[in-house]
Amino acid sequence: METLKYSVDGGVGRLVLNRPHRGNAFNRTMLGELRSLLSEISRDEGLRVLVITGEGKHFCAGGDLNWMKEMGNAPYEENYSDALALYDTYRALEDVPVPVISLVKGAVRGGGMGIVAVSDVVISTDSATFSFSEVKLGIVPSVVSSFAIRRIGFAAARRLFLTGEVFGPELAREIGLVDVVVPKERLEEEGERFVSEILKNGPRAVRRTKELLRLYRPFYGEHFRHITAHILAMTRASEEAQEGMDAFLSKREPAWRK
Repeated sequence: METLKYSVDGGVGRLVLNRPHRGNAFNRTMLGELRSLLSEISRDEGLRVLVITGEGKHFCAGGDLNWMKEMGNAPYEENYSDALALYDTYRALEDVPVPVISLVKGAVRGGGMGIVAVSDVVISTDSATFSFSEVKLGIVPSVVSSFAIRRIGFAAARRLFLTGEVFGPELAREIGLVDVVVPKERLEEEGERFVSEILKNGPRAVRRTKELLRLYRPFYGEHFRHITAHILAMTRASEEAQEGMDAFLSKREPAWRK
């Protein structure tokens, strides 16, 4: 795989987001590889837990802005299809039949927040930073909202979606986005502690418990998938979004801040 690394040992799957030169930001290639891999993972009856990490300094910087800007210039139909693919990637990760543990370090931005939101256990370093940064770029956190609001609740989403502010692991833990905060040097150790706890449990019971938890998941229906994809497709192609992404890539202030 070009953008991911994956290995399995003793029933423990380890998935590494592998675009460190771009902060592990995802593009079309990564999303496609991720959906394909998740499909394989879901059929692996021997798998008991999945651990997700990011190569290099960061966990996931969201969508690659070069790809996002390119998509902003694409026809609506292509943009819409791309947004649906993003939704389906989050949904496939949420539906993995074993516990998913994310080990978070560095920056988590925009769409990267969706990966955290659908994980079962999130362990963060005490120096990690988080942001629903879409509005800073003239975009809307539409697709990610379907998954993030389930995790952090509507009150926290109102503030963090609208401000786009960068916040630390303590607030992330307070709102339920993060479960455990540890020093950077203890991140892997804490992850292994949770892996060990899960491996003590009955494998079938754990899988059935994940099925049980899905029954309690709020029902949004297919219309949410299409509505959020439509909003993302429309806003990504807007003049404001193009200005925001161009300003970020050019390291200048967007026009609305002048």
